[in-house]
Amino acid sequence: MRCSLDTGFGLSPAWKRLLLTGMLLASCTCSASLELPSSVSPDFLTEGAVALLPVPSNVEGVLATSWFRGHEARPETMIFSPEGLPGPGHTGRETLGTQGNLVIRNVTAQDAGSYTVVLETRRGRRSETEQIRIKDSRNQPFLLTFPTSTQGVIQSELNYSVVMQCLTAVRKPMIYWTFNGKPCEVGEYLIIRKLSSKDLGTYACVVKNNQTQHSSESVTLSLSQIKVDPTEAVPIEPDPILRVSGGGAFALIVAGNIGFVILIAGISFTIAQALRQRIRS
Repeated sequence: MRCSLDTGFGLSPAWKRLLLTGMLLASCTCSASLELPSSVSPDFLTEGAVALLPVPSNVEGVLATSWFRGHEARPETMIFSPEGLPGPGHTGRETLGTQGNLVIRNVTAQDAGSYTVVLETRRGRRSETEQIRIKDSRNQPFLLTFPTSTQGVIQSELNYSVVMQCLTAVRKPMIYWTFNGKPCEVGEYLIIRKLSSKDLGTYACVVKNNQTQHSSESVTLSLSQIKVDPTEAVPIEPDPILRVSGGGAFALIVAGNIGFVILIAGISFTIAQALRQRIRS
């Protein structure tokens, strides 16, 4: 997916070349700091998972292993002593593997950070540092979109603009976007200036720092579908027929005849009056 920059604002060719040159220089300058990750790091664990911190495999002649929380081997942060006994840093969820690996069950956000392993070998003492990174669901980023998403779906028309913003409470985060599960853009905003069919799919933003990684709920970008419900045919009822019988029918007949006689009499009187006026004249 590529978010194109619309340069069709009536600029002259010279201005367009200058703008494109500036874009190329900016992309070269920022490529080191805005490089997209090739994939989501497998080192990040979800809360409740099991963390396995291995002993370096390139060390030979290991006689004893001890583990500590943090970058330094301090007695107050010891998880396991060289004899395999729990230390002050032991929480009850840590165990030692067969080769001295540290296993932490049901990890939480508080388990994120550095762990130091001290190896006693035939050649002396050696220490290594391992990292645990946790996806903290409490700091899950939120997506603000235009058009507004409804139940995880953004509907728009082709050639229209779509804007997504990734909101997070994580300090000093690195934010990037995924399109159909693959990294596509870097930054707080994802802007599609002219929507095309290749832009349709599922989007999410990922926020990470040195300790944790968080992913937003995904949204699906699709074309608007105007649904018109079919109308049901309404039966047309015929005009009601007035049915009269018995005495009512006889009264209507008499009234009709009387009205007809009055009409004839009126016409005859009008004709007679007209003839008399002609004779007098």
